Amino acid sequence: MKNTIKSLLILILITFTACKNKENGEDPKLEEKQKNEFFSVELDVVNTLEDNYALYYTEDNSINFVSDNALWSGVKGQPQSQKVVFKLSEEIVPTDIRLDFGIVKSQKEVILENVKMDYYGKSFQFKGSDFLTFYRPNDSIKTEIDQAKGTIKFLQNPKRYNPIFFYPNERLLEEIKKIYK
Repeated sequence: MKNTIKSLLILILITFTACKNKENGEDPKLEEKQKNEFFSVELDVVNTLEDNYALYYTEDNSINFVSDNALWSGVKGQPQSQKVVFKLSEEIVPTDIRLDFGIVKSQKEVILENVKMDYYGKSFQFKGSDFLTFYRPNDSIKTEIDQAKGTIKFLQNPKRYNPIFFYPNERLLEEIKKIYK
């Protein structure tokens, strides 16, 4: 009889403790699942026409980006913000990341709101308005920065198509290294 009561009390205690942790947002199983076991890059963008974005990476500290080391992601054409996610496979540890914002020649503009890079739960993010702090300017692409909204708008020249792509600078490389530590 005493063993039954002890067992019942232990079961009740476990139940209340588990419920309390879930109410406080402290579900250890959920927290463990949220950690990426791969490097990922998330972009929050507004893209008016359906398009494809690319993330090129290198693993040798160079900017020799090749098509074999690229991930592509389809982007919906819509006036609302959307997430574009690139997930590199587990064995890839990039040192440099180039971003290409579309290949559709009739694309008028792309608005970048936020960039987040994540690796095993350690992340680094910045607003679109800070994009040129981490990427080299591309002189063939006109940009408009809106500090109040925290965005950068990439504008297409209606007379001459230029692909919208940007190479990383040293500051981005430093932030990527911090994620790996």
